Amino acid sequence: MPKFKPYDYNQSAMIVINYEDQLQSGTFEHAIHHLIDKRVDLSAFDVHYQNDDGG
Repeated sequence: MPKFKPYDYNQSAMIVINYEDQLQSGTFEHAIHHLIDKRVDLSAFDVHYQNDDGG
């Protein structure tokens, strides 16, 4: 399994934005977020990140 860099939503910014609050239920953006995170099989991209042993 590839090792991806973890993404941290808790980042410093000049303007405080909570990205989870921006994705309100029923919006197009929420639907895309849900599809990518929950429904779409992204395992086809794993072969491009073969860094399990050597980085």
